[in-house]
Amino acid sequence: MNADDLIRAYRLMVTIRSFEEAAGSLYAQGEIPGFVHLSIGQEATAVGACLHLRTSDIITSTHRGHGHAIAKGLDLHGMFAELMGRQTGTCHGRGGSMHIADPKLGIFGANGIVAAGLPIAVGMALGLRHQGSSAFVYNSMSDGELDEGSTWEAAMSAAHHGLGNLICMVDINNQQADGPSTKVMGFEPLADKWASFGWHVQRVDGNHLPAVLRAFDTARQLTDAKPRVILCDTLMGKGVPFLETREKNH
Repeated sequence: MNADDLIRAYRLMVTIRSFEEAAGSLYAQGEIPGFVHLSIGQEATAVGACLHLRTSDIITSTHRGHGHAIAKGLDLHGMFAELMGRQTGTCHGRGGSMHIADPKLGIFGANGIVAAGLPIAVGMALGLRHQGSSAFVYNSMSDGELDEGSTWEAAMSAAHHGLGNLICMVDINNQQADGPSTKVMGFEPLADKWASFGWHVQRVDGNHLPAVLRAFDTARQLTDAKPRVILCDTLMGKGVPFLETREKNH
């Protein structure tokens, strides 16, 4: 990373943390309707993935997607207005926290269905390939999505269609699913499972920004037809009382 990248990345990470802390405080006070799912502790994965993306590149996210939207360039005032359910919000107050999107910026948002993002991303990647586009599709998902059948159906479909323009990031061990993947799925070598579906696999420290950024730059530089997955170990939300109490039941 050069100095300009480091400064820009640091500013984005601080912005994301500040946004999430403010959103968490307002939600705890009952000022934000609906649900708010924060991504405190995962700033490096969002910034590392999105720092070098172009406007034409597409992202889909989990329901903890505020950081990805900010890192991709979404307007902060519009985002906060969206959380508050206002007409001036990014989606005119109709989407809320889990459905913030702006297709003009390549941000196709998230949804409240666990493991719905990767199938959507696969369809987008296939569509871009048919259009002859050089754009990438980046999908973020969490370890809680790895025991859903739709994830592996989408993974198999992406490999079958040779979607080398698809990059998936998995935030592993962010401690917000039902438990560590070793307990939920019964095994740990997730890299082997993705590889068995015909994907390129990298695993990095998801809290180390340069490592995440290098992994994504490497994935974008590959020229073959295999889709790519980056497994990121993160420790999210520890020591944040709001996350450990109010959000625990959502």
